[in-house]
Amino acid sequence: MLKKVLAGFSVIGGCFLCFALVAALITVAPDVSSAASKKKAEAASTSTVDINTADQKALEALPGIGAATAKAIIAGRPYKSVDDLKRVKGMSDKKINTIRNKVTVGAAATPAPSATPAPRATAAEKKAPVAEKAAKTKSSKSAGKLAPGQKVNINTASQQELEALPGIGPKKAQDIIKGRPYDKPEDIMKVKGIKQGIYNKIKDNIVVK
Repeated sequence: MLKKVLAGFSVIGGCFLCFALVAALITVAPDVSSAASKKKAEAASTSTVDINTADQKALEALPGIGAATAKAIIAGRPYKSVDDLKRVKGMSDKKINTIRNKVTVGAAATPAPSATPAPRATAAEKKAPVAEKAAKTKSSKSAGKLAPGQKVNINTASQQELEALPGIGPKKAQDIIKGRPYDKPEDIMKVKGIKQGIYNKIKDNIVVK
């Protein structure tokens, strides 16, 4: 009989021991979870957010900063101090003081350098093309001069060949071509603008056959 009683007490003691272990586990688990959450919160509170570089999500994590205010902060960059946040819509002095210890002001992102403008041409460089063009014109005129004893057939010559005659420019050369044919060299004076003076200069250089 005594053995049965002792066995009963042993079973009851075992049950109480199990209940005690379960209760201890239930009590410890929240404490561990609470400690982890507290540690995470402390880490978040000690980290600062750079208002010049933080993304919208990081800014929204600050107290009192919503999506609209975070976007406005990003749009208002760069900032030289935390107080510059006053120019952001929705940022009151109270709100700025609330986050003052949680934010920092780093260097703003440096914009990409713009393309270096091409250097302006100097006065000498501007004159160079003009001088070159004048030299070419002078050279072409020199090249168009008649060789000694050379004759130009005013009935068949090209405009360039006619322009080589003294006093004959592009307009007169075209008029000479339009006035063809000519029976004798003197007939060239029928062309408008070609009078005796010009004829005397070119008569030794023109032929009609």
